[in-house]
Amino acid sequence: MLTGAQQNNLAAAGQQRRINPIRPLTIKQLTEGMSVGDGVMVIDGHEVTQATIVGRVVGYENANMAAGGAQTAKHFGYRITDTTGLLVARQWVDGGSESEPLPLNSHVRASGSVKVWQDAPVVTGTVVAVADSNELNYHALDAILTHLRLTKGNRRPVEGKSSLTNTPGAVGVQNMLPGGSSNVPLTDLLVSVIRQNANGSDSGMSMDELVVSAQGYGFSSKDVGAALRILASEGKVYQMHDNRFNI
Repeated sequence: MLTGAQQNNLAAAGQQRRINPIRPLTIKQLTEGMSVGDGVMVIDGHEVTQATIVGRVVGYENANMAAGGAQTAKHFGYRITDTTGLLVARQWVDGGSESEPLPLNSHVRASGSVKVWQDAPVVTGTVVAVADSNELNYHALDAILTHLRLTKGNRRPVEGKSSLTNTPGAVGVQNMLPGGSSNVPLTDLLVSVIRQNANGSDSGMSMDELVVSAQGYGFSSKDVGAALRILASEGKVYQMHDNRFNI
Protein backbone atom coordinates (compact mmCIF):
# COMPACT_ATOMS: atom_id res chain seq x y z
CA MET A 1 0.00 0.00 0.00
CA LEU A 2 1.48 3.33 -1.03
CA THR A 3 1.58 6.17 1.44
CA GLY A 4 0.21 9.60 0.53
CA ALA A 5 3.73 10.96 0.10
CA GLN A 6 4.68 8.09 -2.25
CA GLN A 7 1.54 8.65 -4.32
CA ASN A 8 2.34 12.35 -4.57
CA ASN A 9 5.90 11.55 -5.68
CA LEU A 10 4.65 9.16 -8.38
CA ALA A 11 2.14 11.73 -9.60
CA ALA A 12 4.84 14.40 -9.73
CA ALA A 13 7.17 12.08 -11.63
CA GLY A 14 4.45 11.28 -14.15
CA GLN A 15 3.68 14.96 -14.61
CA GLN A 16 7.39 15.69 -15.12
CA ARG A 17 7.60 13.01 -17.83
CA ARG A 18 4.60 14.53 -19.58
CA ILE A 19 6.08 18.02 -19.38
CA ASN A 20 9.52 16.88 -20.63
CA PRO A 21 8.95 13.89 -22.94
CA ILE A 22 11.85 12.06 -24.53
CA ARG A 23 12.81 13.90 -27.71
CA PRO A 24 14.38 12.56 -30.91
CA LEU A 25 17.50 14.57 -31.74
CA THR A 26 20.52 14.53 -34.00
CA ILE A 27 23.90 14.80 -32.33
CA LYS A 28 24.43 18.18 -33.95
CA GLN A 29 21.24 19.49 -32.34
CA LEU A 30 22.49 18.32 -28.95
CA THR A 31 26.01 19.68 -29.28
CA GLU A 32 24.75 23.04 -30.56
CA GLY A 33 22.05 23.35 -27.89
CA MET A 34 22.24 26.00 -25.19
CA SER A 35 23.37 25.00 -21.71
CA VAL A 36 21.71 27.02 -18.95
CA GLY A 37 21.64 26.73 -15.19
CA ASP A 38 22.84 23.48 -13.68
CA GLY A 39 23.67 21.64 -16.90
CA VAL A 40 20.18 22.03 -18.39
CA MET A 41 19.94 21.83 -22.19
CA VAL A 42 17.65 24.13 -24.18
CA ILE A 43 16.98 23.36 -27.85
CA ASP A 44 14.55 25.30 -30.05
CA GLY A 45 13.51 27.28 -26.98
CA HIS A 46 12.41 24.14 -25.10
CA GLU A 47 14.13 22.43 -22.19
CA VAL A 48 15.41 18.96 -23.07
CA THR A 49 15.85 16.62 -20.12
CA GLN A 50 15.51 13.33 -22.01
CA ALA A 51 16.60 12.49 -25.53
CA THR A 52 17.04 9.60 -27.93
CA ILE A 53 19.69 9.42 -30.63
CA VAL A 54 20.61 6.81 -33.24
CA GLY A 55 24.10 6.35 -34.60
CA ARG A 56 27.14 4.11 -34.96
CA VAL A 57 29.63 3.19 -32.26
CA VAL A 58 33.04 4.48 -33.33
CA GLY A 59 34.90 4.22 -30.03
CA TYR A 60 34.71 3.83 -26.28
CA GLU A 61 34.95 6.45 -23.57
CA ASN A 62 37.43 4.22 -21.73
CA ALA A 63 40.10 2.57 -23.86
CA ASN A 64 40.11 -0.43 -21.47
CA MET A 65 36.59 -1.34 -22.61
CA ALA A 66 37.98 -2.90 -25.77
CA ALA A 67 40.17 -5.19 -23.65
CA GLY A 68 37.46 -6.39 -21.27
CA GLY A 69 38.10 -3.75 -18.64
CA ALA A 70 34.46 -2.70 -18.79
CA GLN A 71 33.43 -5.78 -16.81
CA THR A 72 34.38 -4.02 -13.58
CA ALA A 73 33.44 -0.50 -14.65
CA LYS A 74 30.33 1.28 -13.39
CA HIS A 75 29.17 2.07 -16.88
CA PHE A 76 29.75 1.44 -20.57
CA GLY A 77 30.69 4.66 -22.32
CA TYR A 78 30.20 4.74 -26.08
CA ARG A 79 31.38 7.32 -28.58
CA ILE A 80 28.60 7.54 -31.14
CA THR A 81 28.31 9.37 -34.46
CA ASP A 82 25.30 9.92 -36.73
CA THR A 83 27.38 11.82 -39.35
CA THR A 84 26.30 15.16 -37.82
CA GLY A 85 28.62 15.01 -34.83
CA LEU A 86 30.12 12.91 -32.03
CA LEU A 87 28.55 12.22 -28.64
CA VAL A 88 29.23 10.12 -25.54
CA ALA A 89 26.37 7.89 -24.38
CA ARG A 90 26.60 5.96 -21.11
CA GLN A 91 24.83 2.89 -19.84
CA TRP A 92 25.19 2.02 -16.15
CA VAL A 93 26.01 -1.60 -15.31
CA ASP A 94 26.59 -3.57 -12.11
CA GLY A 95 30.19 -3.70 -11.00
CA GLY A 96 30.26 -7.50 -11.14
CA SER A 97 28.36 -7.81 -14.41
CA GLU A 98 29.78 -10.16 -17.03
CA SER A 99 28.05 -8.37 -19.91
CA GLU A 100 30.21 -7.11 -22.74
CA PRO A 101 29.99 -3.69 -24.43
CA LEU A 102 28.43 -3.53 -27.87
CA PRO A 103 31.07 -3.96 -30.58
CA LEU A 104 32.52 -1.14 -32.64
CA ASN A 105 30.58 -0.16 -35.79
CA SER A 106 27.31 -1.34 -34.23
CA HIS A 107 24.28 0.79 -35.04
CA VAL A 108 22.65 1.70 -31.73
CA ARG A 109 19.89 3.74 -30.15
CA ALA A 110 20.85 5.64 -27.00
CA SER A 111 18.04 6.99 -24.83
CA GLY A 112 18.05 8.64 -21.44
CA SER A 113 18.67 11.80 -19.47
CA VAL A 114 20.70 14.65 -20.94
CA LYS A 115 23.34 16.38 -18.84
CA VAL A 116 26.30 18.59 -19.61
CA TRP A 117 29.64 17.14 -18.49
CA GLN A 118 32.94 18.92 -19.17
CA ASP A 119 31.11 21.37 -21.46
CA ALA A 120 29.66 18.59 -23.62
CA PRO A 121 26.22 16.95 -23.56
CA VAL A 122 26.06 13.31 -22.43
CA VAL A 123 23.11 10.93 -22.76
CA THR A 124 22.87 8.49 -19.85
CA GLY A 125 20.38 5.62 -19.85
CA THR A 126 20.15 2.67 -22.21
CA VAL A 127 22.18 1.84 -25.33
CA VAL A 128 20.71 -0.95 -27.46
CA ALA A 129 21.63 -2.33 -30.86
CA VAL A 130 19.26 -1.66 -33.78
CA ALA A 131 18.67 -4.38 -36.34
CA ASP A 132 18.17 -2.12 -39.35
CA SER A 133 20.74 0.54 -40.25
CA ASN A 134 17.91 2.43 -42.03
CA GLU A 135 16.66 3.38 -38.57
CA LEU A 136 19.37 6.06 -38.67
CA ASN A 137 17.56 7.73 -41.59
CA TYR A 138 14.11 7.33 -40.04
CA HIS A 139 15.35 8.84 -36.78
CA ALA A 140 16.94 11.80 -38.57
CA LEU A 141 13.61 12.54 -40.28
CA ASP A 142 11.81 12.26 -36.94
CA ALA A 143 14.26 14.73 -35.38
CA ILE A 144 13.82 17.20 -38.26
CA LEU A 145 10.03 16.92 -38.15
CA THR A 146 10.00 17.52 -34.38
CA HIS A 147 12.24 20.56 -34.85
CA LEU A 148 9.91 22.00 -37.51
CA ARG A 149 6.82 21.42 -35.37
CA LEU A 150 8.40 23.22 -32.42
CA THR A 151 9.70 26.15 -34.45
CA LYS A 152 7.06 26.57 -37.16
CA GLY A 153 4.00 24.69 -35.92
CA ASN A 154 2.03 22.00 -37.74
CA ARG A 155 1.87 23.72 -41.08
CA ARG A 156 0.74 22.08 -44.29
CA PRO A 157 1.11 23.27 -47.88
CA VAL A 158 -1.77 25.51 -48.85
CA GLU A 159 -0.84 26.03 -52.49
CA GLY A 160 -2.36 23.88 -55.20
CA LYS A 161 -5.29 21.54 -55.07
CA SER A 162 -5.59 19.24 -52.05
CA SER A 163 -8.92 17.44 -52.47
CA LEU A 164 -11.32 16.26 -55.15
CA THR A 165 -15.07 16.49 -55.54
CA ASN A 166 -16.08 12.84 -55.66
CA THR A 167 -19.25 13.15 -57.75
CA PRO A 168 -20.23 11.78 -61.19
CA GLY A 169 -20.44 15.29 -62.60
CA ALA A 170 -16.92 16.16 -61.44
CA VAL A 171 -14.91 13.01 -62.17
CA GLY A 172 -17.26 10.75 -64.14
CA VAL A 173 -19.02 7.65 -62.92
CA GLN A 174 -16.10 5.37 -63.87
CA ASN A 175 -13.64 7.44 -61.79
CA MET A 176 -15.69 7.80 -58.62
CA LEU A 177 -13.99 6.55 -55.47
CA PRO A 178 -15.81 4.10 -53.18
CA GLY A 179 -17.09 5.13 -49.76
CA GLY A 180 -19.73 7.67 -50.70
CA SER A 181 -17.80 10.76 -49.53
CA SER A 182 -18.31 13.76 -51.82
CA ASN A 183 -15.00 15.40 -50.84
CA VAL A 184 -11.88 13.21 -50.84
CA PRO A 185 -8.39 14.52 -49.88
CA LEU A 186 -5.63 13.89 -52.39
CA THR A 187 -3.66 12.15 -49.62
CA ASP A 188 -6.45 9.55 -49.28
CA LEU A 189 -6.56 9.13 -53.06
CA LEU A 190 -2.82 8.39 -53.24
CA VAL A 191 -2.97 5.87 -50.39
CA SER A 192 -5.89 4.16 -52.12
CA VAL A 193 -4.08 4.07 -55.47
CA ILE A 194 -0.89 2.62 -53.95
CA ARG A 195 -2.84 0.01 -51.99
CA GLN A 196 -4.86 -1.08 -55.03
CA ASN A 197 -1.82 -1.37 -57.30
CA ALA A 198 0.52 -3.01 -54.81
CA ASN A 199 -1.45 -6.29 -54.76
CA GLY A 200 0.49 -7.49 -51.73
CA SER A 201 3.90 -6.88 -53.31
CA ASP A 202 6.73 -4.61 -52.15
CA SER A 203 7.23 -2.94 -55.53
CA GLY A 204 5.23 0.21 -54.71
CA MET A 205 4.53 2.86 -57.35
CA SER A 206 6.77 5.40 -59.04
CA MET A 207 6.20 9.14 -58.90
CA ASP A 208 5.25 9.15 -62.60
CA GLU A 209 2.66 6.41 -62.05
CA LEU A 210 1.12 8.31 -59.13
CA VAL A 211 0.99 11.53 -61.13
CA VAL A 212 -0.73 9.78 -64.04
CA SER A 213 -3.31 8.29 -61.68
CA ALA A 214 -3.94 11.65 -59.97
CA GLN A 215 -4.20 13.56 -63.24
CA GLY A 216 -7.34 11.60 -63.99
CA TYR A 217 -8.91 13.51 -61.10
CA GLY A 218 -7.56 16.91 -62.11
CA PHE A 219 -4.43 17.02 -59.91
CA SER A 220 -1.01 18.22 -61.05
CA SER A 221 2.44 16.77 -60.34
CA LYS A 222 2.97 19.64 -57.89
CA ASP A 223 -0.18 18.62 -56.00
CA VAL A 224 1.03 15.03 -55.83
CA GLY A 225 4.45 16.07 -54.54
CA ALA A 226 2.92 18.18 -51.76
CA ALA A 227 0.55 15.37 -50.76
CA LEU A 228 3.38 12.81 -50.65
CA ARG A 229 5.38 15.07 -48.34
CA ILE A 230 2.41 15.20 -45.96
CA LEU A 231 1.97 11.43 -46.08
CA ALA A 232 5.69 10.85 -45.47
CA SER A 233 5.69 13.23 -42.46
CA GLU A 234 2.72 11.32 -41.01
CA GLY A 235 4.40 7.95 -41.58
CA LYS A 236 1.68 6.71 -43.96
CA VAL A 237 3.92 6.44 -47.03
CA TYR A 238 7.62 5.78 -47.33
CA GLN A 239 10.00 6.31 -50.24
CA MET A 240 11.92 3.28 -51.45
CA HIS A 241 15.50 3.28 -52.69
CA ASP A 242 14.51 3.46 -56.37
CA ASN A 243 12.28 6.53 -55.98
CA ARG A 244 9.15 4.45 -55.63
CA PHE A 245 6.54 4.87 -52.91
CA ASN A 246 4.80 2.28 -50.79
CA ILE A 247 2.62 2.04 -47.68
